[in-house]
Amino acid sequence: MRVLQLIDTLNPGGAERVAVTYANALVDHTQASFLCTTRGEGALKEQLDDQVGYLYLAKKNALDPLALWRLIRYCKKHKISVIHAHASSFFTATLACVLMTEVELIWHDHYGKSENLETRSKKVLKWCSKYFKAILSVNQNLAVWARNNLHCQRVEYFKNAISELDPQQIKAAKLPGIPGSRILLMANIRPQKDHINAIAAVKKVRRVYPQVSLHFIGMHWDDSYYQQLRLFMDETDEKEFIHYHGSKQNVAAYMKACDIGLLSSNSEGLPMAILEYANMGLPVVCTRVGQCAEVIQTDGFLAPAEDSTALATAILTALDNPLETAKKAKALRNRVLADYSMQAIIPKLLELYG
Repeated sequence: MRVLQLIDTLNPGGAERVAVTYANALVDHTQASFLCTTRGEGALKEQLDDQVGYLYLAKKNALDPLALWRLIRYCKKHKISVIHAHASSFFTATLACVLMTEVELIWHDHYGKSENLETRSKKVLKWCSKYFKAILSVNQNLAVWARNNLHCQRVEYFKNAISELDPQQIKAAKLPGIPGSRILLMANIRPQKDHINAIAAVKKVRRVYPQVSLHFIGMHWDDSYYQQLRLFMDETDEKEFIHYHGSKQNVAAYMKACDIGLLSSNSEGLPMAILEYANMGLPVVCTRVGQCAEVIQTDGFLAPAEDSTALATAILTALDNPLETAKKAKALRNRVLADYSMQAIIPKLLELYG
């Protein structure tokens, strides 16, 4: 079996991390593992295993024939048997597989706005889905939507997965703020991540714990939401407690330097951030969206979306009871490594590849 992960870019993000993680893990479980980016490269390229074959298509538009030919030629040269297309790369993958009937196509749906699926565009996706061997959905809502709207007989809710880290081997990044009081929100600057909700909640927390600081990691696109967030930050009283560090490669070092992992989203699939927080042993506070409650269960702190008061209460509960919070974090790490590690997921993935 020779498997190629297809993704639009390698900019840091949930779907991109999954593609890189799968490509690296499959080196030891298949004849050969490959990864191809269609539209851009990115910082995550540095995390690819040296044994992963890599191709960049430099695709200029949706129907770029030269990029499509490069992909087909590469697949034939390396005898690819399965293309595992992530997120919006499904269109390029479908066109390639229409012309290479011997290659099977798996589509991985990472759609982050699963609380608002009635507005999702589906015309092109519906046509492409006739060529999918299987659809892997990162939460139950997406799986139900796919079964009801697309032409594919096999649709699976498929858990995101992480590679186990040893927190003791990670060197902490040097961050402003007081140790023991740093809160990390690891998410690209998009509206559904609701960073404004996080700031509003932490402002309330600081009435009780004034030493608390909030740290953002993630890409921004200098769009209207980013401008809105910057304006909100600028107008926030005592705004020095907010620190935006941009997009980072060594996210584990930032997690090691922080004390709570926060997710304030108003919509999610199954966010990689909470799995990564758990992997590093961080206590997790997050909103009850997507599959977050399924992951957290009673081993973290949940709050309804778009409710900064409830989110502040969840953070305060974590800070008020450090021993119980540490116990929850340990239990969450153990369960995430059992249920969401690559060791748990790879056998299921290989069975789907068939």
